[in-house]
Amino acid sequence: MNVKVIGKIIGLIFIGMGYLLVKDLSLSNGFIFNTILQGLIGYFLVITGVGFLFSEILEKNKLLSFIYNKILSIPAIVLIYFMYIIAPILSILLFLGIYFLPSMLFLRLGESYPILEQYSQGVIYILSLLSVLFFAYRSNVVMGFIIESFKTKLFRNYLERYTDPAFTRMYTYMIMIAIYISYNFLTFSNINLNFIPSEMLNVIKEVFVTFVAIDSLIQIILNKQHEKQEKKPKTEGKEQKG
Repeated sequence: MNVKVIGKIIGLIFIGMGYLLVKDLSLSNGFIFNTILQGLIGYFLVITGVGFLFSEILEKNKLLSFIYNKILSIPAIVLIYFMYIIAPILSILLFLGIYFLPSMLFLRLGESYPILEQYSQGVIYILSLLSVLFFAYRSNVVMGFIIESFKTKLFRNYLERYTDPAFTRMYTYMIMIAIYISYNFLTFSNINLNFIPSEMLNVIKEVFVTFVAIDSLIQIILNKQHEKQEKKPKTEGKEQKG
């Protein structure tokens, strides 16, 4: 995928996350420090998202670039040193937020537009499946982009190493198996958890089953391609001898 396209997608996601933080300042439970911090982080995410989304325009227009870099970015500068300290944690939170945000935004839309409610589980199933597949196979691309964007230095090697597809596929299986076993245990025991909708657990269970099927198919295709590549040198060697 083109780097510019990834930048615009990340920009939209950052703006969405920042908007949700600023809109729901009530999540800070009334503490002044938490409210200020949540507002600053929300503002920072929006400003960063705008920078990613309109980077080409800001590069060409000196006036807009000056306003963006020298005026609008002033509140964000307060977080620079703070971000350096918590950059690894922030990278992980943003990394996870990217995968959960689509479903969260659709649920919000469902509250505003009741007509979408009948499709909610189906759409969330598709969004969750795509997110899980992207998480399993392209996490290193997303984490690499986040690391470069925030100039993450602390634990950089660990973040890059443990978001490699070899690890993320393992994480995905571990998480989904845990959810699958939990769902079956609760179902067979007739236990209803009020804080977790049973419909949501059912969707996640189906996502796991579909993911296993797709992942197995992908691995079969990759193994077949690998076998063909290994056989080619042997075949070429025999032809040269002949």
